Amino acid sequence: MFDTRPNRPQRSERTRAVPMPDRTQMGDPAYYPEDQPTAPAIREVDPRSRQRMRRGPRRGLTPRAIIVGSIAGFSVFAILGVLMIVGAYLYFQIFELIVPGVHVGSIRLGGQTRQEATQKLSEAWSGGQGVLLSDGEQNWVASPADFGMTLDPQGTAERAYDVGHGGPIFDEFFTLFDSTAYGTSVTPMVAFDEAKTREGLTTWAQTLNRVPQDASIKIENGQVVAVPGVQGYGLNVDATLLVIASDPAAAISNGYLPLVLDPVAPRISDASGAVAEAQALLANPLIVDAYDPISDQHLNWKVEPPTIVSWLGVETNETGPHAVVQADRLSAWITEMGGSLTDGRFLNAEQSAPELEAALHEGRSAMLIVKHPPTTYTVEGGDTLTRVAWKVGIPYWRILDVNPGLDANGINPGQVINIPSKDDLLPLPVVPSKRIVVSMTDQHAWAYENGQQVYDFVISTGIDRSPTQPGIFQVQSHEASVYAPQWDLTMPNFLAIYEAWPGFFNGFHGLPTLSGGQLLWREVLGRPASYGCIILDLDDGQTLYDWAQDGTVVEIRE
Repeated sequence: MFDTRPNRPQRSERTRAVPMPDRTQMGDPAYYPEDQPTAPAIREVDPRSRQRMRRGPRRGLTPRAIIVGSIAGFSVFAILGVLMIVGAYLYFQIFELIVPGVHVGSIRLGGQTRQEATQKLSEAWSGGQGVLLSDGEQNWVASPADFGMTLDPQGTAERAYDVGHGGPIFDEFFTLFDSTAYGTSVTPMVAFDEAKTREGLTTWAQTLNRVPQDASIKIENGQVVAVPGVQGYGLNVDATLLVIASDPAAAISNGYLPLVLDPVAPRISDASGAVAEAQALLANPLIVDAYDPISDQHLNWKVEPPTIVSWLGVETNETGPHAVVQADRLSAWITEMGGSLTDGRFLNAEQSAPELEAALHEGRSAMLIVKHPPTTYTVEGGDTLTRVAWKVGIPYWRILDVNPGLDANGINPGQVINIPSKDDLLPLPVVPSKRIVVSMTDQHAWAYENGQQVYDFVISTGIDRSPTQPGIFQVQSHEASVYAPQWDLTMPNFLAIYEAWPGFFNGFHGLPTLSGGQLLWREVLGRPASYGCIILDLDDGQTLYDWAQDGTVVEIRE
């Protein structure tokens, strides 16, 4: 048989085991066997003996030695620890230092002298050491002085020093160790002024109080939906004062001022009943026509549903919640839109809001009237007050009213004169659908309705020494017959349009008659003839009298 294990030499007779020589012979240096085989002898060895040979002889400490050594080491460390504690104790006692771990709030005072601690506390206080105020969602930091609390730095430093000083030695040792390991909080010494605390709380209440939000409505995905009310809260000054007064130092120690907040329920918590009403208000588009009667200009705005909903609020009565227009929100929108106009023009929110609200409820367009501010005029060479009045379209007596002390016979180039608003000549609600235009040059008058000419009249205006005033006016009254005693004239179908001077109106009327029945100026119609009024044929005078409404704008051009 062959041994198939690799690299294993085959046994031969020359490699058979031979007896080992006697140890006495091996120890003899003279022993040299000469007839030994050339191959090395193989010695059978017990595996357990081989392991012992590799490890060597067993050696180690006895249990008694181990115990003695441990006790000795522990004793050394214990002695060192005691020496360190004793040294620390003596250090803090001899140098009169505040023990480690002592703090007042977030201010750490360990290792400092009382004087150093006093200085540190004073600096922290004067540097804005604050207390936290919180409503659970928002945080504010205020000075304790706002609430009548004043720190005593020296007294607080003395209190901090008393920790671990002045007691039995054993207690001082224990306090030093405990404070170093776990810290010691010292309550500050605080002076408390109840009156100032109340004053501070009352002032801060304006910031802390949260006004409850009434239920409302809004547009969501094109539909009106209800928004529930939100609870508010208010600072209870009296209850908070009692909490602070019970421990005024706690706020400084903890850095937190305890507040007592009382819940305040919204006036309206549910708006679901107002949704249908609001939806009805949005059923028709709202168009706003801002009309300028001076320039005869129309500005149109389309108001989108989200804007309309922003005007709405919810009110409740015995039948439940209802959608209502909030006057303040509507006025704010009107003012904002008026701000987009040019030349200082604006919309009067107080006058416009009722019209806009009515249009919203009635499902129609709203007509708002554009207003004009007062202006000024700088006198030019050759100007007289009458000439200035003619240029600006304002009767001269009105100019005198807004310029007290103005010399009507002596204005000078470069002089600035106040001019009243042209709106003063339109005292009645404007009729935007009708307008009368007068041309003194053409001696014609035209009547327009909804932008279309409906009448064309031949007229006569004032003569040079008593001219008709140009400007923008309006029909202010209807009188079937007016008598002018200074000229002995009876004027039929009189439409008053402006005051030439206080109490005396110029206007439209038919051909006048004298007291004797004589009809005047029929042959001169189409040329200036009157003393300032605008004269029409009798039939035309009747037609205009019947057509024009009080408030119809009259534009008189040169």
